[in-house]
Amino acid sequence: MLAAVLAMFASHFLPGHHEFSAVISALIVVRPYSQGALKAGLMRLLATLMGIALSFCAVALHRVGLNAYAQLLIGLVPLAILTAYKSEFRSALIAAVLMLGASASATTGLTGLEDAAIGRAVVVGIGACIGVAISVLVLPRPHRQAVADKALEIMIQMIGGLTVDLSKKAETADTRLRRALLELGQMHRDNGNGHAEDDPSGQIVRLVRHAQAVCLLLRVEWRREAGEGREAFCTAMIDLLNAVRAGRADEDETVDVWKRLPEVTGVQNWMVRALAGDVVRLAKLAS
Repeated sequence: MLAAVLAMFASHFLPGHHEFSAVISALIVVRPYSQGALKAGLMRLLATLMGIALSFCAVALHRVGLNAYAQLLIGLVPLAILTAYKSEFRSALIAAVLMLGASASATTGLTGLEDAAIGRAVVVGIGACIGVAISVLVLPRPHRQAVADKALEIMIQMIGGLTVDLSKKAETADTRLRRALLELGQMHRDNGNGHAEDDPSGQIVRLVRHAQAVCLLLRVEWRREAGEGREAFCTAMIDLLNAVRAGRADEDETVDVWKRLPEVTGVQNWMVRALAGDVVRLAKLAS
């Protein structure tokens, strides 16, 4: 909210009517942690400049005889292909469409379009800078801590869903879980060392992905075959994760997870032990 208000305020000192372009730019760039904000700001500005450049080409060709549909295709097809490859360039499509719209009011050559393009590029750059500044200066949080908090939240949701009956309520919980996993994936992409084996944030994300697969298999098995002790086991794991979130986890709670393993055999035994191992390792990484 602070980023949006500051972007709107700053845009009032510039010519043109691009206030909400600055606000959109700031909101795209701002993060609840400092890492990734600068990269997002640069990508936002680069995408805008690419959209402006292609719109200039489309307008120039339109003025020598191409109709509006051909103009739209020339301006958007290359950007659509690029966006399919890398979603961060989606704002280039928006910039191109806005510039094509501005070309309708350009009566003498490309002068009107040039003015609109320069104004939009400046405002988007200012909005991006404000988004980066807010991410860095206002309540900055280490990237690893943000990833760990989100991972603990997701693990608690997943394990809590193991004992929920198949119902509309369970489907709603699954929808929230999928959204949280998408957010965690975005946090991972914001990390420049996300693919490094020794990166703690990457290890946390990989643990959550592995636990998700185990939980899906285990939920199917437990619905098919009732078993004793699973509620106590899930409760012990959730208690450990909540203790880590509150900063008061100790060795006894970690041991308690293993003590409450339900009496199962075969593939369920492997699943239960794999999930318990993921929870214990996540607790150590996040604490």
